[in-house]
Amino acid sequence: MVEYNDLLRSFKDNCGFGLIASIKNRASHENLENAITALERMMHRGAVAADGKTGDGSGLLLSIPIDFMRKQAQAANVELPDQFAVATVFTKDRKQLEKIEKICIKNDLKVVLVRDVPVDTNALGEQAKASLPNIIQLFIVANSIMASERFDALLYLSRKESEHALVADRNFYISSMSSKVISYKGLVMPTHIKEFYKDLQDTDFKISFALFHQRFSTNTLPEWRLAQPFRAVAHNGEINSVEGNRFNVEIKSESIKSDVFTDEELSRILPILQPASSDSASADNFLEFLLVNGMDFFKAARAVIPSAWQNAPHMDPELRAFYEYQSTVFEAWDGPAAFSLTDGRYIGCVLDRNGLRPSKYIITKDDTLLIASEYGVIDIDEENIKERGRLKSGQMIGLDLKYGKVLKDEQINDYLKGSNPYMKWLNEHMIYLQEHVEDQYKSQCDFDEAELIQRQRYFNVTQEVVEQVVEPMIRDGMRRSLRWEQLWLKMMWRSGRV
Repeated sequence: MVEYNDLLRSFKDNCGFGLIASIKNRASHENLENAITALERMMHRGAVAADGKTGDGSGLLLSIPIDFMRKQAQAANVELPDQFAVATVFTKDRKQLEKIEKICIKNDLKVVLVRDVPVDTNALGEQAKASLPNIIQLFIVANSIMASERFDALLYLSRKESEHALVADRNFYISSMSSKVISYKGLVMPTHIKEFYKDLQDTDFKISFALFHQRFSTNTLPEWRLAQPFRAVAHNGEINSVEGNRFNVEIKSESIKSDVFTDEELSRILPILQPASSDSASADNFLEFLLVNGMDFFKAARAVIPSAWQNAPHMDPELRAFYEYQSTVFEAWDGPAAFSLTDGRYIGCVLDRNGLRPSKYIITKDDTLLIASEYGVIDIDEENIKERGRLKSGQMIGLDLKYGKVLKDEQINDYLKGSNPYMKWLNEHMIYLQEHVEDQYKSQCDFDEAELIQRQRYFNVTQEVVEQVVEPMIRDGMRRSLRWEQLWLKMMWRSGRV
């Protein structure tokens, strides 16, 4: 029994995430209840503050509940057209809403309703209450023919402009601004999210899919804005290449061309990445930018989170050509990472090439797809299970909500490699520098051995350090370990510096 308890505790070292969707894209309140239940059952994957009610953050990214939103608008004497969007805004200064409205008007959009989201603060801990923003929904419609044709693009443009205009205020954040999805998240415990957001208690609140996430805060402190899911992504893991990728995005932004936005509009969108955000938020910003600019959902996901292809001799050469081509355009956002993601039509989950975060799926006979960090997040009758499995390193599973089709990794790969003649393009246009270099490896040293020894003595790098620390790090790629820390402290103590 002791071993079993230790096994349970071992699941607490990373976020809990997942998705649930009606394969046939049928909206129901039951889908919402199942998503909330799944989120509640992953509470053990997040930390809890001393007040017992403030967590690292949790949330839901949901398909827009059309009937519920129309009912709220009608209660305020507003008749919504067929095409509308809802923005969820966190702010402590309500005057900032006027700024958003002005930006929307400039982009041929119109805010027709400002709604305070009803909440119950008794569900929050003291720390969460202290930083609680006003949570407001803006109902937005097109205000011209062109705006109706470019509705999603102009929503994105308006949101980015609003973020840039109010970037100095850390309390300002737009958690979603879309005609397809809506966010309900914050510094609320998973077991209290339904209590906090009263909307979720209404039986008219019907959805066809949901991304859910329980955060385990590692490299940033908990904030309302950093709770997940973000606008397209829920992420379990860490992006270890995030600083390099942030620089790459900034550099490549100088030569961006778009079929969706004009050069003038692109100048208003940039920078793509929000400053002072988490690694997950940066990855979400970049993926969202690709999607809104018309990049295919699966190509975008696999360009950002590729499978291991460089030293994979058994990989289909045409599939390898796809990844090699994309590597010349986008840098991989390396994990360990597992992403559930959506653009409103497609929903899916992808595991990065490290494969160090669990993603398990169940397909039921009544057409429900469930993907989560672990089994057991909702109760499913064994007889109702049509298929179950798990993603392996670098694999992806998706769902086309329009056609009600679950897409496995093999089908996605067939689509990726067949969508364009990547191998032909590489053969005709790719230049490999090593083919033009006679001596690929050269040695160069700017100081002699005697000077090196003097430098080692100055920094107290003894022969023991060279043999037991430096050599293993070079030979085995080992990172600095606890032994290194102990050895360093020992040397500092001997030298009288500590």
